[in-house]
Amino acid sequence: MVMVVAVPPRMPEALDDRRAEWVQQYRGDHAAADLWARGLRHVSHSTETQERVFRLAEQLERRGVDRRDLFLALEEADQCVAMSAEPLAAAQAGYRVISALAPISPASVVICAGENLSTLRALGFDPLAFDGHDPAAFAWAMFELSMCAEADRRSQWRRCLPEAFATPTAIGLARL
Repeated sequence: MVMVVAVPPRMPEALDDRRAEWVQQYRGDHAAADLWARGLRHVSHSTETQERVFRLAEQLERRGVDRRDLFLALEEADQCVAMSAEPLAAAQAGYRVISALAPISPASVVICAGENLSTLRALGFDPLAFDGHDPAAFAWAMFELSMCAEADRRSQWRRCLPEAFATPTAIGLARL
Protein backbone atom coordinates (compact mmCIF):
# COMPACT_ATOMS: atom_id res chain seq x y z
CA MET A 1 0.00 0.00 0.00
CA VAL A 2 1.23 3.51 -0.77
CA MET A 3 1.17 6.36 1.73
CA VAL A 4 -0.18 9.60 0.26
CA VAL A 5 -0.10 12.86 2.22
CA ALA A 6 -3.17 15.11 2.28
CA VAL A 7 -3.68 18.81 1.69
CA PRO A 8 -7.43 19.54 2.14
CA PRO A 9 -8.50 22.81 3.83
CA ARG A 10 -8.21 23.21 7.58
CA MET A 11 -11.26 22.06 9.55
CA PRO A 12 -12.34 23.65 12.83
CA GLU A 13 -11.43 21.92 16.06
CA ALA A 14 -14.28 20.92 18.34
CA LEU A 15 -13.44 19.67 21.82
CA ASP A 16 -15.94 19.70 24.67
CA ASP A 17 -15.08 21.24 28.04
CA ARG A 18 -14.65 17.90 29.82
CA ARG A 19 -12.06 16.71 27.31
CA ALA A 20 -10.25 20.08 27.37
CA GLU A 21 -10.11 19.88 31.17
CA TRP A 22 -8.67 16.36 30.94
CA VAL A 23 -5.93 17.69 28.64
CA GLN A 24 -5.06 20.42 31.16
CA GLN A 25 -5.06 17.88 34.01
CA TYR A 26 -2.79 15.54 32.04
CA ARG A 27 -0.36 18.39 31.37
CA GLY A 28 -0.37 19.19 35.08
CA ASP A 29 0.30 15.56 36.01
CA HIS A 30 3.06 14.89 33.46
CA ALA A 31 5.83 17.47 33.10
CA ALA A 32 7.20 15.91 29.89
CA ALA A 33 3.75 16.14 28.31
CA ASP A 34 3.40 19.78 29.33
CA LEU A 35 6.83 20.67 27.97
CA TRP A 36 6.01 19.06 24.61
CA ALA A 37 2.50 20.58 24.49
CA ARG A 38 3.92 24.11 24.74
CA GLY A 39 5.43 23.54 21.30
CA LEU A 40 8.01 25.60 19.49
CA ARG A 41 7.69 28.95 17.79
CA HIS A 42 7.01 27.32 14.40
CA VAL A 43 5.19 24.21 15.64
CA SER A 44 2.06 24.36 17.77
CA HIS A 45 -0.18 21.56 18.99
CA SER A 46 -3.96 21.95 18.98
CA THR A 47 -5.91 20.80 22.02
CA GLU A 48 -7.36 18.03 19.83
CA THR A 49 -3.86 16.79 18.95
CA GLN A 50 -2.73 17.04 22.57
CA GLU A 51 -5.67 14.90 23.68
CA ARG A 52 -4.94 12.28 21.03
CA VAL A 53 -1.23 12.19 21.83
CA PHE A 54 -1.85 11.94 25.57
CA ARG A 55 -4.16 8.97 24.98
CA LEU A 56 -1.50 7.49 22.67
CA ALA A 57 1.06 7.95 25.48
CA GLU A 58 -1.19 5.96 27.82
CA GLN A 59 -1.66 3.19 25.24
CA LEU A 60 2.10 2.97 24.70
CA GLU A 61 2.71 3.01 28.48
CA ARG A 62 0.49 -0.08 28.80
CA ARG A 63 2.70 -1.71 26.13
CA GLY A 64 5.85 -0.97 28.11
CA VAL A 65 6.94 2.27 26.41
CA ASP A 66 7.80 5.07 28.84
CA ARG A 67 5.64 8.10 28.01
CA ARG A 68 8.68 10.35 28.49
CA ASP A 69 10.34 8.60 25.55
CA LEU A 70 7.34 9.51 23.40
CA PHE A 71 7.41 13.17 24.41
CA LEU A 72 11.18 13.46 23.91
CA ALA A 73 10.85 11.92 20.44
CA LEU A 74 7.99 14.31 19.63
CA GLU A 75 10.09 17.30 20.75
CA GLU A 76 12.85 16.16 18.36
CA ALA A 77 10.29 15.79 15.59
CA ASP A 78 9.04 19.33 16.24
CA GLN A 79 12.60 20.64 15.95
CA CYS A 80 13.07 18.83 12.61
CA VAL A 81 9.85 20.30 11.25
CA ALA A 82 10.68 23.81 12.52
CA MET A 83 14.02 23.72 10.67
CA SER A 84 12.68 22.20 7.43
CA ALA A 85 11.12 23.79 4.39
CA GLU A 86 10.11 20.33 3.13
CA PRO A 87 6.30 19.97 2.88
CA LEU A 88 6.43 16.32 3.93
CA ALA A 89 8.60 17.01 6.99
CA ALA A 90 5.72 16.57 9.47
CA ALA A 91 4.74 13.21 7.97
CA GLN A 92 8.32 11.94 7.90
CA ALA A 93 9.04 13.12 11.45
CA GLY A 94 5.80 11.60 12.75
CA TYR A 95 6.63 8.29 11.09
CA ARG A 96 10.11 8.25 12.64
CA VAL A 97 8.61 8.85 16.10
CA ILE A 98 5.94 6.16 16.05
CA SER A 99 7.91 3.51 14.16
CA ALA A 100 10.72 3.76 16.73
CA LEU A 101 8.34 3.24 19.67
CA ALA A 102 5.70 0.80 18.48
CA PRO A 103 5.24 -1.78 15.76
CA ILE A 104 3.06 -0.37 13.04
CA SER A 105 2.03 -1.86 9.77
CA PRO A 106 3.04 0.70 7.14
CA ALA A 107 1.10 -1.25 4.51
CA SER A 108 -2.09 -0.54 6.43
CA VAL A 109 -1.50 3.21 6.78
CA VAL A 110 -3.10 5.35 4.09
CA ILE A 111 -3.18 9.10 4.49
CA CYS A 112 -5.19 10.77 1.73
CA ALA A 113 -4.66 13.96 -0.22
CA GLY A 114 -7.38 16.20 -1.54
CA GLU A 115 -10.13 13.64 -1.09
CA ASN A 116 -13.67 14.73 -0.47
CA LEU A 117 -14.85 13.54 2.95
CA SER A 118 -18.28 12.52 1.61
CA THR A 119 -16.66 10.50 -1.20
CA LEU A 120 -14.55 8.55 1.29
CA ARG A 121 -17.61 7.92 3.47
CA ALA A 122 -19.58 6.76 0.41
CA LEU A 123 -16.81 4.22 -0.21
CA GLY A 124 -17.32 2.85 3.31
CA PHE A 125 -14.52 4.66 5.12
CA ASP A 126 -14.77 6.85 8.19
CA PRO A 127 -11.61 8.95 7.78
CA LEU A 128 -9.65 10.11 10.82
CA ALA A 129 -9.10 13.84 10.30
CA PHE A 130 -5.98 15.35 11.87
CA ASP A 131 -3.63 18.35 11.71
CA GLY A 132 -1.34 17.80 8.72
CA HIS A 133 1.21 20.35 9.97
CA ASP A 134 1.97 18.58 13.25
CA PRO A 135 4.33 15.57 13.37
CA ALA A 136 2.62 14.43 16.58
CA ALA A 137 -0.72 14.30 14.77
CA PHE A 138 0.88 12.18 12.04
CA ALA A 139 2.40 9.84 14.64
CA TRP A 140 -1.01 9.45 16.31
CA ALA A 141 -2.79 8.88 12.99
CA MET A 142 -0.28 6.27 11.83
CA PHE A 143 -0.56 4.39 15.12
CA GLU A 144 -4.36 4.62 15.13
CA LEU A 145 -4.68 3.49 11.50
CA SER A 146 -2.32 0.60 12.10
CA MET A 147 -4.32 -0.48 15.17
CA CYS A 148 -7.60 -0.26 13.20
CA ALA A 149 -6.14 -2.41 10.43
CA GLU A 150 -4.86 -4.95 12.95
CA ALA A 151 -8.25 -5.13 14.66
CA ASP A 152 -9.93 -5.62 11.29
CA ARG A 153 -7.46 -8.37 10.36
CA ARG A 154 -8.15 -10.18 13.66
CA SER A 155 -11.90 -9.80 13.12
CA GLN A 156 -11.65 -11.32 9.64
CA TRP A 157 -9.57 -14.19 10.99
CA ARG A 158 -12.15 -14.90 13.74
CA ARG A 159 -14.93 -14.92 11.13
CA CYS A 160 -12.89 -17.38 9.03
CA LEU A 161 -12.75 -14.99 6.10
CA PRO A 162 -9.99 -15.40 3.53
CA GLU A 163 -6.94 -13.14 3.67
CA ALA A 164 -7.95 -9.51 3.23
CA PHE A 165 -7.28 -7.85 -0.09
CA ALA A 166 -4.85 -4.94 -0.30
CA THR A 167 -7.73 -2.56 0.40
CA PRO A 168 -7.16 -0.25 3.35
CA THR A 169 -9.55 -0.64 6.25
CA ALA A 170 -8.94 2.85 7.63
CA ILE A 171 -7.94 6.17 6.12
CA GLY A 172 -6.41 9.27 7.66
CA LEU A 173 -7.26 12.70 6.29
CA ALA A 174 -4.62 15.33 7.06
CA ARG A 175 -5.90 18.88 7.42
CA LEU A 176 -3.45 21.45 6.07
